[in-house]
Amino acid sequence: MQVIECSEPQLDVLAVLFNDYRIFYGYQDDLPACRDFLEENLRLRRSSMFLLTDDGGNAVAFAQCYPATCSLSMRPYQYLSDLYVIRSARQQGHGRYLMQYLRDHFSARGAQRITLDTATTNTTAQRLYEALGYEREQVYITYHQVLDAPGQP
Repeated sequence: MQVIECSEPQLDVLAVLFNDYRIFYGYQDDLPACRDFLEENLRLRRSSMFLLTDDGGNAVAFAQCYPATCSLSMRPYQYLSDLYVIRSARQQGHGRYLMQYLRDHFSARGAQRITLDTATTNTTAQRLYEALGYEREQVYITYHQVLDAPGQP
């Protein structure tokens, strides 16, 4: 297995995985919009994207992380927004491998932690995260308020 920190040459492969990830969560198939979104993230350096290939060089998983800062610890951290393993590669250690890579990668760069969310129904992912030492939030309550996009009713 090999992890590649993505740049322009990986964009087409990454966009396919990102589109499949969104479909997994119930969003519409929209490969051109996925590609545009990822391309803009790369161009503006809004996120870091990682592609995992298997021993045959096939793309089997990806992750996208956004940088953030913890005011209390006064240190940077990473928000793991997206993690996806293709169906045919699940339960083979690919997600674990990519998660451990991200831990080592961001730890070496001084990040205080990696924070992530997952669907309450995604128990497979929850088991993986907990097996890797991630702890379910017990102290803070998260709130969201969805805002209207400018020009939207």
